[in-house]
Amino acid sequence: MKSIKIFLIGSLIIFSLIPKSNAQELNCTVTIGSTLITNGSQQLFQSMQMTIYEFMNTTKWTEYAFNYDERIECNISINLKSYNGVDKFTATIQVTSSRPIFNSDYNSTILNIKEPEGSMTFYYVENQPLIFNENSYTSNLISVLAFYAYIVIGADFDTFSEYGGTAFFNKAQKIVTTAQSSEDPSWKAYSSTSQDNRYYVAEAFNNNNYKSFRSALYKYHRLGLDVMHTDLTGGRKEIKEAIDKILLVYKKKKDSHLLTMFFDAKANEIVNIYSEAPTDEIKEVYEILKVIDVANASKYEEMGKKK
Repeated sequence: MKSIKIFLIGSLIIFSLIPKSNAQELNCTVTIGSTLITNGSQQLFQSMQMTIYEFMNTTKWTEYAFNYDERIECNISINLKSYNGVDKFTATIQVTSSRPIFNSDYNSTILNIKEPEGSMTFYYVENQPLIFNENSYTSNLISVLAFYAYIVIGADFDTFSEYGGTAFFNKAQKIVTTAQSSEDPSWKAYSSTSQDNRYYVAEAFNNNNYKSFRSALYKYHRLGLDVMHTDLTGGRKEIKEAIDKILLVYKKKKDSHLLTMFFDAKANEIVNIYSEAPTDEIKEVYEILKVIDVANASKYEEMGKKK
């Protein structure tokens, strides 16, 4: 059993616990960044972190029974931007998740979602418990956390079974609907032109026009990475076909936030996968990536020099 670890680095708090029993779906690490807040106490931020941690890791999100070692690894990092001295905060949130690769000690990042600066507004009162009701809007903090819990679970299920996460993406969409009364604009379509808020994240995962993205998650992980311990060439072939599916998303919507989420999680991994591949395989992948992932073009340039 791992011990409780609490690290205080300045006013950045990193907290990781592993529950002793009744393992739920998530093994979520919670990080609260408070360097910009001068009118709040460390006790307040520690309490916030513990409350969020317990909410994410003890809420029963699905009807499935998870063994302790089957929990989905994820991380929520909340960087506080302002505090009114009473109960209101603005913040930026980043959510990542990963899953183990079969017959290896490697964990592959599935999602890396970064909300725009200061996009999250919420109220928090110390020692007030967070309780989720999927049929109603209770608070913005609860809705944001529950939303990302279902996005993380949905994406994880998609990597093990094609479109396996549909039910959970539907639940995330339902949270968006119930949160329309929130003052947080990130739940609303009109609040963003860059397709990077929660409304558009849920819309993209539930839109049949982008089902190729979800199919790519399955092909990349289950048919690609999971078989590479015995069939390196076959695994790379499946990953190339997954990238072809990502290309279909690009052709439908060049600024889809799905592309950003995918390559923020996968760019370095793809470079590593193809670092020892035959020249013709590298060339095929490189020609696609340099078009659909301009942000990481320099990484692919290095890979492409082996053409």
